[in-house]
Amino acid sequence: MKRNTSGKNRPVCSISILQTIPCAVLVPLVWKDGEECILLEVRSKQLTWQPHDICFPGGKIESLDTSPEAAAVRETSEELGISLEHIHIERPLDYVESPIGVTVYPFVAHVDTLVWQPNKEEVEEILVVPISVLMQNPPQVATFYLQGKPDQQAQEILQLPDEWQPRTSYYVKIFTYKEYKIWGITAYILDNFMVSRAIIT
Repeated sequence: MKRNTSGKNRPVCSISILQTIPCAVLVPLVWKDGEECILLEVRSKQLTWQPHDICFPGGKIESLDTSPEAAAVRETSEELGISLEHIHIERPLDYVESPIGVTVYPFVAHVDTLVWQPNKEEVEEILVVPISVLMQNPPQVATFYLQGKPDQQAQEILQLPDEWQPRTSYYVKIFTYKEYKIWGITAYILDNFMVSRAIIT
């Protein structure tokens, strides 16, 4: 029997089960009181997605964005109320594939102004955290458990049991700054920045 080898040289691709949303964020570096700091945002309580969490400026990569970097710069400009000329991209960091269904592309940038007009619909507060403080306070690590639960259609087709147990887990890094907790994707990006900074310097 003749073997079908038509796909022998076809490149292997990834089959993604999760529906991921591509996002981009900026890791803004600013100088304040003679010290290099990282700028973070406290998300507005009015938001439906992770209200009052601490994050980097950024968001979903839109169809009009020419690249993830362009999306990060655009979102930062909109959220902080600063012009694009104040944002100077330095380098990319490792991207994060999250179990909650987003892939985040971070970029380190210098922001040469301390005058901001935050978009109050998205940003409740601006945090300026000295890098020296982060170096002296490494993150704690905790565990989150994921639980798979079928919808009604899957339940009817597969006749699955009603009781579902956690299927897997992942580590969560948690930075503490004053009364604030920086965790989740933001903490992973922040930790990656601190590690890469130590390697570079």
